[in-house]
Amino acid sequence: MNTTGNATLRTDLIPEDKRVDGFNITTIAIMLSALVIGPNLAYWILDLTGFGTLFPIAAGMLLIAIANLLLLKFDDIKTKSVTFSVKEIFEPRAFWFALVLGVTFIGWPGVMTYGPLYSLELGFSFGGYFFLAYGGGLLFSRFISNLIMGENKPPAFTAFSFVLVIIGHSLIGFLNSKVGFLTGAVFIGAGYGMALSIFKKMAYDLVEPERRGRCSATIFVAQDIGATIGIYAYGFLAESLGSFSYSYMMAAAITVVPLVLLLLVALPNYKRINTTAVSLDIPVCIESDILN
Repeated sequence: MNTTGNATLRTDLIPEDKRVDGFNITTIAIMLSALVIGPNLAYWILDLTGFGTLFPIAAGMLLIAIANLLLLKFDDIKTKSVTFSVKEIFEPRAFWFALVLGVTFIGWPGVMTYGPLYSLELGFSFGGYFFLAYGGGLLFSRFISNLIMGENKPPAFTAFSFVLVIIGHSLIGFLNSKVGFLTGAVFIGAGYGMALSIFKKMAYDLVEPERRGRCSATIFVAQDIGATIGIYAYGFLAESLGSFSYSYMMAAAITVVPLVLLLLVALPNYKRINTTAVSLDIPVCIESDILN
């Protein structure tokens, strides 16, 4: 509920002409909070007081978040009539971008779960170093996004985000060293930061404002399925072959799939819908089943 509502709300709040910048900034803020500040703060609290203090502090932060939400001013965009059905929770027009991000998220456990574990395997004394390097990559993605999404840049430039993810996983997997691990984390942070801001924005471009919630849900379901597959795949390879490095090699290879899907299917479909909308002088979010 939180991820779907948050993504939908920030889409409603950010002006359309500022949406790429807005998504990039909010994605960086969310990921830095969740993957850099949160884990390192949690490690520090656990070392000082244990779990007994950790959960009350987390609950207090949630109350602060709720108070902040109440201060926001936004239009109450809603569907006039809603029925409980698959149609109401799945948005066909967001399918291709959801699939692209879903397959990409097979490598996501390498960030959330196995990054800190592999850092210990490599000899780091603190599992949070991975998140710090990842956070540096996130900040770097802000500048790269402005370059590849600038005026007169072909949409194919957005594929650079997946190239960065592939490089990052490859550095971690093949070098099997501390330097490769931290450098790869920076590349992965930059790549994921760009992908999550650019492709979600493009998916929202294809739907009416009142269907943004369905668009969010479709994307997050795909990402969760991908991450679930990934966490078992990572664990299986690491256990079978004796090192997490092979899991990162797998993630690098798998990320080639969304790269190909993006260039051959998702971007041409996005361009076709936009071109059709302009030629007919209608909103971009036309009613068409993109699966066909």
